[in-house]
Amino acid sequence: MDLLLKPVIDNYSNTYFSTEKQKSPSYVGMYTKDNKEIVMVYEKNKQMLIDETGEKFTNKQSENLDLTGSPLKLDLSLHTVLDETFSSDEPQLWTKEEGSHGPISIDKAREIANLYNSNRLESTEETLPMWILTTPTDQIKALLLYVQPDKEKFKRGIVTYEGSRGFEDIDIGELVENYAKEENLSTDSINITIDCKYIITGVSYSSYNSEELLNVPHSGLTQLKCEWNTKTLQTPYISCKVLFEQEVVVGHLASPCNAVWKSVCALHNLNQILVDMTAAGFNTVNLETAQIRANIQNAKHPNNAKRLTDLLNETELYAYTAECPAGGCLCVDEDTTSLGQCMTRMNMNGSSNDFTYKLWDILRDCETAEELITLLLEALKFISSGKIRPFIDANNKTFLSKIVLKLSRGHSQTSKVLKNLRSSPPQALSLVAQVGIEKTMWEYTKVMSLLEHSFYIAGIWNTDARSHESIEQINQTIQDMTMSGGDFTLNPFESLSAGENSIRLDADSFYVDDTNELTVDDFASLKKHGLVSDKKDVNEVPLITDEIDINPWKNLLTKFAQVHVCLEHLYRAETSLRSDFESLKPVASKLLEHYVVDKSPIRTVGQLLSDPVQRIVMSISNNIVQDHLKKPAFWYRIEMTSNERQTEQCFKKESKVVYVFSQQPVFPPSVWQHLEPPVDEVAEVTITAAEELKYYITKYKYISNKMMNKIILK
Repeated sequence: MDLLLKPVIDNYSNTYFSTEKQKSPSYVGMYTKDNKEIVMVYEKNKQMLIDETGEKFTNKQSENLDLTGSPLKLDLSLHTVLDETFSSDEPQLWTKEEGSHGPISIDKAREIANLYNSNRLESTEETLPMWILTTPTDQIKALLLYVQPDKEKFKRGIVTYEGSRGFEDIDIGELVENYAKEENLSTDSINITIDCKYIITGVSYSSYNSEELLNVPHSGLTQLKCEWNTKTLQTPYISCKVLFEQEVVVGHLASPCNAVWKSVCALHNLNQILVDMTAAGFNTVNLETAQIRANIQNAKHPNNAKRLTDLLNETELYAYTAECPAGGCLCVDEDTTSLGQCMTRMNMNGSSNDFTYKLWDILRDCETAEELITLLLEALKFISSGKIRPFIDANNKTFLSKIVLKLSRGHSQTSKVLKNLRSSPPQALSLVAQVGIEKTMWEYTKVMSLLEHSFYIAGIWNTDARSHESIEQINQTIQDMTMSGGDFTLNPFESLSAGENSIRLDADSFYVDDTNELTVDDFASLKKHGLVSDKKDVNEVPLITDEIDINPWKNLLTKFAQVHVCLEHLYRAETSLRSDFESLKPVASKLLEHYVVDKSPIRTVGQLLSDPVQRIVMSISNNIVQDHLKKPAFWYRIEMTSNERQTEQCFKKESKVVYVFSQQPVFPPSVWQHLEPPVDEVAEVTITAAEELKYYITKYKYISNKMMNKIILK
């Protein structure tokens, strides 16, 4: 391969041409339907700039521009300051990087193609196709040239611009007849495949870095791709094959799903801090720089000290009388009609009135571990004053909840409790993280219960046998048990409450003495650390070190990440497709079976932090999206092929024609500017076209001649 490419590189300097092996650009993949590795040739073009009037100018021209002006007139909003491309929300078919691809003259392109193909007989290696971006002219409106060296076949192709038409003016029958005439075939022997794409909402930002992604105007992209074989451009929305394609940006600042994602990010950082402390000792970790919350550019950070003061004042007011709705969840009830409604409630009011859960919502937003520990001790100190009696959910079994309850009732060694927590950061951090783990498990399960998948989710946390069954098997089991009249409930916590590792266990009030309460004797291992005295005090709160096992947290965090990607997809599907819970249930099943499995593409939380864009393509039922398919598509693609046949010229010929009808240009401005009408003609075109939707037409013609090794005699 390199031997074939070397003459091209030697003859055409890389300082002028970019000749490199790469994945197919979007404007090539539009015609080949793949993303295979190719040799791409284009001029290294300086980024084109566009002024406010829409006229184009080069970087050299921009050096002489007066860019001063009144700062009062500048748009310094979050989206516009990040990148000039964010000024337009219109979807485009070329990527940000491809905007710098410049075309090459058609004559130069032919020279390069011939040189690349000339040594094909000497090559013993597998060759790659070469695509050359070309400058269209009035005589030849060529946009791309294609050639692939081969010992037995002469493979070549060209993409040309064919003008524009209104949707109603596109005649597929005429296109088929023209192709049949060119190839000397009957129209019946031509295979035709039509596909199209609907951009439902959003635009793709897959080429931006992680910091930019969390601030872009849209939090994802939802589109539908349809395919059929009948000779019509009207989408047969009942019978066509439909693929659901979605791109989400995990952690996007505008996503209400951040109500839970912030917990996952904080737990990810807390777990890493605890792992480091366990491995090298807690003195090796600088608490003042150890990060807790995710560091997101342009994100607003609350005053956590004030939030804690407000929580303590609020707790003093409601004391034991906190309202506890059915199921203990503030954001999921019988009146909840959408995921968006649920997540918005969670963002505004939290998910529970439990004091430790509300405290976690504050502590997870701390910038550093030092701030977290300081606020935790401040809260515990205030509680020990006896001024408040915090409400603790009866199912809350975390160690921090026990400490809170004991301190609020008065404790003989409160000062020692606080001192020990201050002197042992791993204790303080693990107590807080345990609350975050339990709360996050509970929240994901409650949210997914809206789609009746809470049993599948609960099985993931508890790693019971049911988690290895498919969602269809679980749903069938639920149906069978319901039909048989058995005592059955859709509340996962009621059904799993007897398990040793259940998420939320049934229990008597913590205000009643528990005969099984942990004592100092249960934590003899603490003595060697000097954290307890030799004298036994049954009222002393046991401080946990060895007893909080952080080993399972790594796996749980992975599950959190996997479930969260599903939640982001579901929220975007709900808002973009305007779907209700019933329509989302099969979508949720496919998402869970793709992401929350052993071979999941999501392996860690850190993976999502470094690469927030997650994309999925899956089939979807036509009845869920058929209303969207009744509108004109963003683009249509018609592929026509003929069977390989032997002719009188003693060679075999393969041919293919691909027509693309698109609302937006397939190629970047550096190429398309040679095809656009002059500025003074735009107004006239707009008036005559009225409101009719126009499609740009490009055509790809591919030919492959197979040379015969011997003459065939008649």
